[in-house]
Amino acid sequence: MPDRNTPFIEGSVDTANIKVVGVGGGGQNAVNRMYRERVPEVEYISVNTDSQALDATSVPVRLRVGDQTARGLGVGGDPSKGHRIIQAHGWKKGSNGFYQKNGKTLDFEIKTHEGYIEKRRIADVLVEQFRKNGINATHRPVAGATFWANQHAGDFTAGMGWQQCGSINEPYASMNTMNIRYSRPIGDSTHAGMNFVRWDNENAKKFGEITDKIGVMPLNAPGMVDMVVEAYGYYWNDLPFIPITQARKLIPFDTTYWTGWPTAKNNYNHPATWWQSTHQIIHNLKKAK
Repeated sequence: MPDRNTPFIEGSVDTANIKVVGVGGGGQNAVNRMYRERVPEVEYISVNTDSQALDATSVPVRLRVGDQTARGLGVGGDPSKGHRIIQAHGWKKGSNGFYQKNGKTLDFEIKTHEGYIEKRRIADVLVEQFRKNGINATHRPVAGATFWANQHAGDFTAGMGWQQCGSINEPYASMNTMNIRYSRPIGDSTHAGMNFVRWDNENAKKFGEITDKIGVMPLNAPGMVDMVVEAYGYYWNDLPFIPITQARKLIPFDTTYWTGWPTAKNNYNHPATWWQSTHQIIHNLKKAK
């Protein structure tokens, strides 16, 4: 999910020097978009631990941080590396157990859709893990309309959802949710929430080009697997969306009147009746004898 971009204003009122800094994968994506539509007299800076991610940005001013711990790579989900990078930037744990600097606490809020209990429980676990590691994370369920409006407009620090759900027996549906062609400036609504984190840099461009090619190819076309692997390499370098969990579903079917439902033995498609699969199930049903 995207990091907040923090504007820094220096100097006097007459000589204001505005710098917009994008930190991490999400922040870098946002500052890339802002740079292309840049306002005069504003300096854009991209900050990351990952040298590959910085190489892919279009922003000319780049700052690689955490060299002694990350060595030009991402932190790789290692909390000890994360601690060392945070501490290297002047953050120290206060008496409350959270990182603090200049009177401010390192914190952020995760928003979830109040109607989806499964996602709320996952967010609670994430908050527990962040707080255990000195980050004052909080979780706030919001009304469905608010959740979607904030997500489409890019008005959030972090969120927990299922928006990359889609593909079952083909890769395109999920890949297309992250396609750069759906990216919009923060504040403008995205198309049906597609690419709502505004993943928008060179890696995103390459990912989108491959996705568009796959979208017009037949299933199991020669070379498709290699194309998917290449595309997800660009995705993995940036992680605009962080994969957390995979849901399992148990779907019961009543065979009193109709047979032909997907089963473990008759596995022509997965049993859940969504993601463009319902029509295929309907066409395979037969009246029970």
